[in-house]
Amino acid sequence: MSMMQEIEKLMGSAGASANYRIVNLGGTSLYIEGIKTVVSFGSEEMQFQLKKQLLVVSGTDLKVKYLDKTTCVMTGKISSVVVK
Repeated sequence: MSMMQEIEKLMGSAGASANYRIVNLGGTSLYIEGIKTVVSFGSEEMQFQLKKQLLVVSGTDLKVKYLDKTTCVMTGKISSVVVK
């Protein structure tokens, strides 16, 4: 069972309706699921369109390590993660 499946199991129905998932690992790595499009990216800010919201990640030395149609893994010094 994956880490996300374990979390969903613990949360029960509370997490069932989530259309995105964000895991911040110590402010140095970020795992994001539920991306629709990449709006902008740079070394200090990245923006991702989610289903109904905009995700804005700010920090320094931000780098995308993995990106596919719905998932992103990024590293750097992450100072804020805001869903608007």
